[in-house]
Amino acid sequence: MDEDALISGVLHLRQVEKLSQQQIADTLGIGRKKVGRILKGGDDSKPIVRKSILDKHVHLIVEWYKQYPRLKAIQVYERLKSYGYQGSYASVIRLSLEYRGPKTEAYHALTFLPGQEAQVDWFSFKHERLGAVAGFVYVLSYSRYAWGIFYPKATFEFLLAGHLECFKHIGGPAHCHRYDNMRSVVLKHTAQEIIYNPQFLDFARFYGFSIHACDINSGNEKGRVERLIRDIRVFLYGETFNDLGDLNRKFHLWLGKRNNSVHRSTGKTPKELLAHERLIRAPENVYPARRIIQARVSKTALVEFETNKYSVPASCAGRRVEILAHPERIEICLAGGTVARHKRRFSEKQTIQNPLHAEKLLEWTPQFKSQRILELISRMDGVFNYFLTHQEDDADRAKAAHQLFTLLKSHSKVMLISAVKELNSMRCFKLKALLSLLNLPGPKRGDPLWPQNKDLLNLNHEERNLTDYDELT
Repeated sequence: MDEDALISGVLHLRQVEKLSQQQIADTLGIGRKKVGRILKGGDDSKPIVRKSILDKHVHLIVEWYKQYPRLKAIQVYERLKSYGYQGSYASVIRLSLEYRGPKTEAYHALTFLPGQEAQVDWFSFKHERLGAVAGFVYVLSYSRYAWGIFYPKATFEFLLAGHLECFKHIGGPAHCHRYDNMRSVVLKHTAQEIIYNPQFLDFARFYGFSIHACDINSGNEKGRVERLIRDIRVFLYGETFNDLGDLNRKFHLWLGKRNNSVHRSTGKTPKELLAHERLIRAPENVYPARRIIQARVSKTALVEFETNKYSVPASCAGRRVEILAHPERIEICLAGGTVARHKRRFSEKQTIQNPLHAEKLLEWTPQFKSQRILELISRMDGVFNYFLTHQEDDADRAKAAHQLFTLLKSHSKVMLISAVKELNSMRCFKLKALLSLLNLPGPKRGDPLWPQNKDLLNLNHEERNLTDYDELT
């Protein structure tokens, strides 16, 4: 187990599972002193506060001893109090006596308290128009209330985004989440040990929920979510979808109807029982849904991510950087600061460039500068390319490309495309007309439109932040 995974595991067992230092040491197979050193650096003085559940049940004790056979009766008592237990400590001692010890095996019906557990899973769906998409589903085990969302991929950042979407919709996380050993949650699961993804442990610790990884080849342990996925597939194959947004809109309408239908086991609708769930109160701050990847910038100032290449400033060429992959955007960071932002692309083998990132390269030679600008502007948008190809000669084409490149520093890409598109529609390909359309000075002193008062041309304006351009590209 690497150091990050070890630290995350210790903090999770202490702050979420409430184990002692010796129990943590026995569970992870490390020394007690090492556990103490990790806790001193892990801010153990600020444990996560949980909301109580106003009931108790024997199956909770059985489940806890199955996961942690060395639990003490006082620890079980303290856990039960967090679920609203108001009985005596002596009763807990008597009840837990038969379950103590490493060889205990117990079987119990899968019944759940309000807010006790949620079952979480991914499934894939292939559509002739959308291609392959990933469905994230989240079911509260007590009420059977379900929610979910489709994403282009099932990678780590989308797993976090799916959780956040469901927490926001239902009002917070359940006290324990059950997973079927998905790679984003469980790195290794054997009979001897379970190694969790350190960043997912950090996410669980941030929101205060426990993680239960199903036994190997025991997907039946999460029957509620499996049945939900089966029903979703029936719904999907009877529908048509225009795009991912249309798919999610129809999916949410279907989930709404399902949550308002009487369940055969409870005799009530999941929507009714949702009001009785005792969920953890989510913190005000939101955990960032992102994945961090180490990368090196190429000599041509490009960073490769998922077969696509994204531009960075030329000064970063050859440097090691961090890619922060969010569901909708890519951030590239160097020495703790963001050097580039791009809208995330899900098509393959594309090159996504911000022309302003090449400014240093443009200083090499005038010929290289002119050639590079013409290439960048021509590829940026078909409207620009049409405007440039209708210039009279190569010199005018290079001059027009340079003017468009300069205007991008002071005008938004959307505004500039709109202006050039209007000129294209009039079959007018003059730079003077473009500047006039943008209300910029173009004529010289000898022209009849030259103002008599030269001070009218002394305009002050606030320069556009380059990050605005990053958002548009």
